[in-house]
Amino acid sequence: MDNTQNNGLQSISDEDAERIADSLAAALDSRRQRAERSVINSFARQNNLTPEMLEGFLQQRSQRRKDDIPDDVQAVIDSRMREADNRLIHAEIREVGAQLGLIDPDAALAMMDRSSVRVADDGSVSGVRESLTELLRNKPYLAGGASGSTGRAGNFPRADSDASGFAARLAAARASGNNTLAAAVISEAAAKGVYLR
Repeated sequence: MDNTQNNGLQSISDEDAERIADSLAAALDSRRQRAERSVINSFARQNNLTPEMLEGFLQQRSQRRKDDIPDDVQAVIDSRMREADNRLIHAEIREVGAQLGLIDPDAALAMMDRSSVRVADDGSVSGVRESLTELLRNKPYLAGGASGSTGRAGNFPRADSDASGFAARLAAARASGNNTLAAAVISEAAAKGVYLR
Protein backbone atom coordinates (compact mmCIF):
# COMPACT_ATOMS: atom_id res chain seq x y z
CA MET A 1 0.00 0.00 0.00
CA ASP A 2 1.42 3.40 -0.88
CA ASN A 3 1.76 6.26 1.62
CA THR A 4 -1.25 8.17 0.27
CA GLN A 5 -3.57 5.25 0.88
CA ASN A 6 -1.97 4.50 4.22
CA ASN A 7 -2.34 8.13 5.35
CA GLY A 8 -5.98 8.06 4.26
CA LEU A 9 -6.68 5.05 6.45
CA GLN A 10 -4.96 6.63 9.42
CA SER A 11 -7.24 9.67 9.17
CA ILE A 12 -10.39 7.54 9.60
CA SER A 13 -11.50 7.35 13.21
CA ASP A 14 -12.57 4.07 14.81
CA GLU A 15 -16.14 5.35 14.95
CA ASP A 16 -16.13 6.24 11.24
CA ALA A 17 -14.57 2.89 10.38
CA GLU A 18 -17.32 1.13 12.36
CA ARG A 19 -20.01 3.22 10.65
CA ILE A 20 -18.52 2.45 7.23
CA ALA A 21 -18.31 -1.26 8.06
CA ASP A 22 -21.95 -1.24 9.23
CA SER A 23 -23.08 0.46 6.02
CA LEU A 24 -21.08 -1.96 3.89
CA ALA A 25 -22.45 -4.98 5.78
CA ALA A 26 -26.02 -3.72 5.33
CA ALA A 27 -25.42 -3.14 1.60
CA LEU A 28 -23.94 -6.63 1.20
CA ASP A 29 -26.83 -8.18 3.12
CA SER A 30 -29.32 -6.35 0.91
CA ARG A 31 -27.49 -7.46 -2.25
CA ARG A 32 -27.37 -11.07 -1.02
CA GLN A 33 -31.09 -11.04 -0.26
CA ARG A 34 -31.94 -9.70 -3.73
CA ALA A 35 -29.73 -12.36 -5.33
CA GLU A 36 -31.37 -15.10 -3.24
CA ARG A 37 -34.84 -13.87 -4.20
CA SER A 38 -33.85 -13.88 -7.89
CA VAL A 39 -32.48 -17.43 -7.71
CA ILE A 40 -35.58 -18.69 -5.86
CA ASN A 41 -37.93 -17.11 -8.43
CA SER A 42 -35.91 -18.49 -11.35
CA PHE A 43 -35.70 -21.97 -9.81
CA ALA A 44 -39.45 -21.91 -9.11
CA ARG A 45 -40.25 -21.04 -12.75
CA GLN A 46 -37.91 -23.74 -14.07
CA ASN A 47 -39.45 -26.44 -11.86
CA ASN A 48 -43.12 -25.36 -11.97
CA LEU A 49 -43.13 -24.58 -8.25
CA THR A 50 -44.03 -21.48 -6.30
CA PRO A 51 -41.41 -19.37 -4.54
CA GLU A 52 -43.31 -19.97 -1.29
CA MET A 53 -42.92 -23.75 -1.67
CA LEU A 54 -39.20 -23.38 -2.23
CA GLU A 55 -38.86 -21.09 0.79
CA GLY A 56 -40.67 -23.73 2.85
CA PHE A 57 -38.24 -26.40 1.63
CA LEU A 58 -35.30 -24.16 2.52
CA GLN A 59 -36.70 -23.49 6.00
CA GLN A 60 -37.14 -27.23 6.62
CA ARG A 61 -33.59 -27.88 5.43
CA SER A 62 -32.28 -25.04 7.58
CA GLN A 63 -34.09 -26.39 10.66
CA ARG A 64 -32.65 -29.89 10.10
CA ARG A 65 -29.16 -28.42 9.83
CA LYS A 66 -29.74 -26.15 12.83
CA ASP A 67 -30.59 -29.19 14.93
CA ASP A 68 -27.13 -30.59 14.07
CA ILE A 69 -25.23 -27.44 15.08
CA PRO A 70 -23.53 -27.47 18.52
CA ASP A 71 -25.12 -25.08 21.03
CA ASP A 72 -22.05 -22.81 21.33
CA VAL A 73 -21.85 -22.39 17.55
CA GLN A 74 -25.60 -21.76 17.36
CA ALA A 75 -25.25 -19.07 20.04
CA VAL A 76 -22.67 -17.26 17.88
CA ILE A 77 -24.91 -17.56 14.81
CA ASP A 78 -27.92 -16.24 16.75
CA SER A 79 -25.85 -13.33 18.06
CA ARG A 80 -24.73 -12.41 14.54
CA MET A 81 -28.31 -12.63 13.28
CA ARG A 82 -29.46 -10.27 16.05
CA GLU A 83 -26.67 -7.84 15.09
CA ALA A 84 -27.74 -7.97 11.43
CA ASP A 85 -31.39 -7.47 12.41
CA ASN A 86 -30.42 -4.49 14.58
CA ARG A 87 -28.54 -2.92 11.64
CA LEU A 88 -31.58 -3.37 9.41
CA ILE A 89 -33.87 -1.88 12.07
CA HIS A 90 -31.51 1.06 12.58
CA ALA A 91 -31.40 1.71 8.83
CA GLU A 92 -35.21 1.61 8.70
CA ILE A 93 -35.42 4.03 11.64
CA ARG A 94 -33.13 6.44 9.81
CA GLU A 95 -35.16 6.21 6.60
CA VAL A 96 -38.64 6.38 8.14
CA GLY A 97 -37.44 8.87 10.76
CA ALA A 98 -36.25 11.24 8.04
CA GLN A 99 -39.72 11.08 6.48
CA LEU A 100 -41.31 11.85 9.87
CA GLY A 101 -38.91 14.72 10.67
CA LEU A 102 -36.99 12.81 13.35
CA ILE A 103 -33.86 14.72 14.37
CA ASP A 104 -32.19 11.99 16.45
CA PRO A 105 -32.57 8.44 15.13
CA ASP A 106 -30.10 7.05 17.68
CA ALA A 107 -32.15 8.39 20.58
CA ALA A 108 -35.31 7.08 18.93
CA LEU A 109 -33.75 3.62 18.64
CA ALA A 110 -32.94 3.65 22.35
CA MET A 111 -36.38 4.94 23.42
CA MET A 112 -38.88 3.39 21.02
CA ASP A 113 -41.02 0.35 21.78
CA ARG A 114 -39.57 -2.41 19.60
CA SER A 115 -42.07 -5.10 20.60
CA SER A 116 -43.96 -4.77 17.31
CA VAL A 117 -40.88 -4.32 15.10
CA ARG A 118 -40.09 -7.40 13.02
CA VAL A 119 -37.38 -8.34 10.53
CA ALA A 120 -38.59 -10.85 7.93
CA ASP A 121 -36.38 -13.53 6.42
CA ASP A 122 -36.04 -11.40 3.29
CA GLY A 123 -34.63 -8.53 5.37
CA SER A 124 -37.71 -6.32 5.19
CA VAL A 125 -38.54 -4.49 8.41
CA SER A 126 -42.09 -3.85 9.63
CA GLY A 127 -43.50 -1.94 12.57
CA VAL A 128 -40.95 0.88 12.62
CA ARG A 129 -43.29 3.58 11.27
CA GLU A 130 -45.95 2.76 13.86
CA SER A 131 -43.44 2.67 16.73
CA LEU A 132 -41.80 5.94 15.66
CA THR A 133 -45.17 7.64 15.22
CA GLU A 134 -46.13 6.66 18.77
CA LEU A 135 -42.73 7.75 20.12
CA LEU A 136 -42.99 11.14 18.40
CA ARG A 137 -46.50 11.60 19.76
CA ASN A 138 -45.13 11.10 23.30
CA LYS A 139 -41.79 12.87 22.78
CA PRO A 140 -42.30 15.57 20.13
CA TYR A 141 -38.91 17.13 20.86
CA LEU A 142 -37.35 14.23 18.92
CA ALA A 143 -38.83 15.83 15.80
CA GLY A 144 -37.94 19.35 16.88
CA GLY A 145 -41.38 19.84 18.42
CA ALA A 146 -42.23 21.78 21.57
CA SER A 147 -40.01 20.94 24.49
CA GLY A 148 -41.90 22.84 27.15
CA SER A 149 -39.64 25.89 26.94
CA THR A 150 -41.34 29.26 27.33
CA GLY A 151 -38.48 31.23 25.78
CA ARG A 152 -38.10 32.13 22.16
CA ALA A 153 -35.74 30.24 19.91
CA GLY A 154 -32.40 31.98 19.81
CA ASN A 155 -32.42 33.18 23.43
CA PHE A 156 -29.35 31.14 24.19
CA PRO A 157 -26.07 30.31 22.47
CA ARG A 158 -26.88 27.39 20.16
CA ALA A 159 -23.40 25.84 20.28
CA ASP A 160 -23.52 25.63 24.09
CA SER A 161 -26.95 24.01 23.91
CA ASP A 162 -25.79 21.50 21.30
CA ALA A 163 -22.65 20.65 23.28
CA SER A 164 -24.52 20.08 26.52
CA GLY A 165 -27.21 18.04 24.73
CA PHE A 166 -24.61 15.83 23.06
CA ALA A 167 -22.68 15.51 26.31
CA ALA A 168 -25.82 14.41 28.16
CA ARG A 169 -26.69 11.86 25.48
CA LEU A 170 -23.10 10.56 25.50
CA ALA A 171 -23.12 10.23 29.29
CA ALA A 172 -26.42 8.33 29.17
CA ALA A 173 -25.14 5.98 26.46
CA ARG A 174 -21.95 5.29 28.40
CA ALA A 175 -23.87 4.79 31.65
CA SER A 176 -26.06 2.17 29.97
CA GLY A 177 -23.00 0.46 28.49
CA ASN A 178 -24.23 1.08 24.92
CA ASN A 179 -20.92 1.73 23.15
CA THR A 180 -22.56 1.72 19.71
CA LEU A 181 -24.90 4.53 20.72
CA ALA A 182 -22.01 6.39 22.38
CA ALA A 183 -19.98 6.19 19.16
CA ALA A 184 -22.98 7.40 17.15
CA VAL A 185 -23.44 10.39 19.48
CA ILE A 186 -19.75 11.30 19.18
CA SER A 187 -19.93 11.05 15.36
CA GLU A 188 -23.12 13.10 15.16
CA ALA A 189 -21.67 15.76 17.45
CA ALA A 190 -18.44 15.92 15.42
CA ALA A 191 -20.46 16.37 12.22
CA LYS A 192 -22.04 19.45 13.82
CA GLY A 193 -18.69 20.81 15.02
CA VAL A 194 -19.09 19.71 18.63
CA TYR A 195 -16.15 17.64 19.86
CA LEU A 196 -16.64 15.28 22.79
CA ARG A 197 -14.39 12.90 24.66
